[in-house]
Amino acid sequence: MPVTYNNLRLGYNYEQGHLRKAQDATKLNNAFLSTEGISQLKSVSIWGQFSYNRTVEDSVAFAHQTRNNLANPYYFGSVRNVSYQRTVYSLKTLASKNLLGKNLPVGLGADYRIGDHYSTNDPRGEISDYQFNLIGSLGYHLTDHLAIGAAYRVGYGLEKANVAYKNNSLNQGRVSPEFTNYLINGYGEPGEYNENRTVQNNQKRNGLDAYLTFENDVLGSFNFLYQTVKDNQKFDYRTGDGITEYTKFHLTSENYRLFWLKKGKTNKFSADLAYSRNDGDNYLNVYLANSYLYKNNTIAAKGYFSLIKDQITHNFGLGLSKYEERKQDGIAGNDIRFNQLNYSLSYGINHQNKNNHNWGFSLTGLYNQYLDSDFSVLLANEGVFTRNVIYYDYAYNTASKFGANLSGDYSIPMFKQIQAGIKVALTYWRREDLKDFGRALTNTPGKDRFSSNISLNLYF
Repeated sequence: MPVTYNNLRLGYNYEQGHLRKAQDATKLNNAFLSTEGISQLKSVSIWGQFSYNRTVEDSVAFAHQTRNNLANPYYFGSVRNVSYQRTVYSLKTLASKNLLGKNLPVGLGADYRIGDHYSTNDPRGEISDYQFNLIGSLGYHLTDHLAIGAAYRVGYGLEKANVAYKNNSLNQGRVSPEFTNYLINGYGEPGEYNENRTVQNNQKRNGLDAYLTFENDVLGSFNFLYQTVKDNQKFDYRTGDGITEYTKFHLTSENYRLFWLKKGKTNKFSADLAYSRNDGDNYLNVYLANSYLYKNNTIAAKGYFSLIKDQITHNFGLGLSKYEERKQDGIAGNDIRFNQLNYSLSYGINHQNKNNHNWGFSLTGLYNQYLDSDFSVLLANEGVFTRNVIYYDYAYNTASKFGANLSGDYSIPMFKQIQAGIKVALTYWRREDLKDFGRALTNTPGKDRFSSNISLNLYF
């Protein structure tokens, strides 16, 4: 990023539709504010980013949990739909300095997140969470064109969840079973949990990064990143009498990314290749054994080409990615896997005149193709969670979907050093026929989903 670069974004997101996963919201309203900038303080470069999100989710079932820890296998839920309100603050910062001339860049950074999540109707879930991570990095320029680097990450997190009832007659699920509170533990049928409805999740993590950057006037610039993080989570119940340990969850994440960019006078090429995977498993203290395995992986390739002529830029994009996910629950005997292929094809045009008035729009076609899957769920263990979540999500994930995104933006210079703009985006998804897998569904994924976004952007 160039020195003295800053931006400010203020926006609003809206989503609605029943084409969603079982534990997602039917309708979502999100207001956000974010700012990012870099400045130079003598020989030290300081980068910072701050964001604020206020979200209201309607019709959320079986998901008294944050949206930050979706691999989490241990949380509360209920059949009844609730409305959730979420407030999340995030702050990131990084300071870097070049030593030995410009051959030895060192950096120290931190990121902090704090969130408050609560439902406004019974059963009333309340979750508080925070995350704090540190990173230290060291690089070295082998030549003027080739640089390598490494970083070490360490962090800590905490989540506290509680479920309560304003109407005490409902807190045992006797008046209406849909108010019953369940403890989801893995990916099988949960048990009723109407006492001591609190849990604390302590998290510790560490990881390594490796970087390689190569720049050449003829070949362009290449950037390679490897990152691995190990996250250890402990779930327990705490009172003044002591701590009762429930389960442990270990999650290992790996990411590989190669980005290439080549600029010419009248054109620009770029390619983005990425691979990521997550492997998680739990350890139940009551059984002294693992009972749940969670795995996913993504392979993605994106290519972009820009043709610049006079004041007009034509942008062409092509994307292809494959996503695979598997969840296994040994206690329930469940084993569910699915494989998807995602396509995107885009065209955009941008115009900028001599007075720096800028306008543009883009259109992207989207297609999510179901490839194959495995489904093994014992009928003997079928219950309310299996019918409402496991069956529903399998039907959703094995249905092919198509959609489109249309976006437009306009910006003008203001005052002396500010570029102000507005951007609007619309997205629509629709599914094809559901796959018949021999089970009766309590609910079925809806036909479509619509989302929109509008933001005011300032660059200075």
